[in-house]
Amino acid sequence: MEISENTNSKRHPGRGFFKNYTDAIVSNIRMAVLDCKCKITWVNAKFCELLMYDESELLGKPVSELNLICFNSEDFKEIHSIISTGRSWSGEIESCKKDGTVIWLKTNILPIIGKDGKVCSYLILTSDITAIKTAMHQKNLIMANLARSEARYRALVENQRDLMSLCNSAGVRLFVNEKYCEFMGMAEKDLVGTNILELPFGGLSPELVSKVLEMTIQNSEVSGIFRLVNSKGEQVWVSVFVRGIFDSFGNLIEILTIGRDVTELKNAEIELSKYVEDLERIAFITAHKVRAPIASMLGLVELLRLNAIDSDQWGKVFGSFDNCLRHLDLYTQELGAFINLRQSGST
Repeated sequence: MEISENTNSKRHPGRGFFKNYTDAIVSNIRMAVLDCKCKITWVNAKFCELLMYDESELLGKPVSELNLICFNSEDFKEIHSIISTGRSWSGEIESCKKDGTVIWLKTNILPIIGKDGKVCSYLILTSDITAIKTAMHQKNLIMANLARSEARYRALVENQRDLMSLCNSAGVRLFVNEKYCEFMGMAEKDLVGTNILELPFGGLSPELVSKVLEMTIQNSEVSGIFRLVNSKGEQVWVSVFVRGIFDSFGNLIEILTIGRDVTELKNAEIELSKYVEDLERIAFITAHKVRAPIASMLGLVELLRLNAIDSDQWGKVFGSFDNCLRHLDLYTQELGAFINLRQSGST
């Protein structure tokens, strides 16, 4: 037999190579053969190893009973309706190992046509894609979570009372929220793509905008309270905070701007400042104008109590009293007029 095989190899040198080549392929591919009724008639070792069955446990068994093709009987009927006509089928299916472990298989089913032109058997080629499917599932979960996070972030940003924008390093707007659009009096689609140099906040100086574009990682913030003009032409006070976003090399890549309308707070601050000035004015009138005549009258009263004033000086004393009283009357009128003026809101 060996002599005969060697002789054949010498007569047909390609035949031995082809057999070894096909044996190598078959040994590395998970294969099975079914008869026309979809019962297993042959399996290779790789197929058995993948599904954890012995060859004897598989031979003669319908694949539908072993859940080797797919779990759902309706799906199996659909596949069978295709391959029974002589057409091949390819797809990804869930299968089940002997121990119950669910795996995903990339499966190709090739009908074998007999001499009579009818399907006599089926060749099944499978590859384990469980790891790929698991990775894809995890990726889909991550992408879904990212989408939900982005939606939550966008909802949070859109519902902010602050004016928010994101620009690239050249000052081109990449994102603006609803409040920003409302302040500028423009739609998002009209603002995105515009440059903050060419279209800044109304009232914001070009020098400040240039300073923003020149931020470095050492000086990465610009902030302040500015009197700006909104889309209605109203002058409002806005607290502006600008933060640079830098890459690992320290290059400016994006600019985040947050603006908050602080008009009410600023007006309250101005009113408080005016109130303090008013108190200082009242204190000055009281200390320097009212206190002086009162002190004079108290001194005269003390001299009278001590009988230190001669009768010929009474005229001067009464004159001094009269003068002090007139000054007090004048100063209290001035003080009352000042207080009334401030209460009426006049400047």
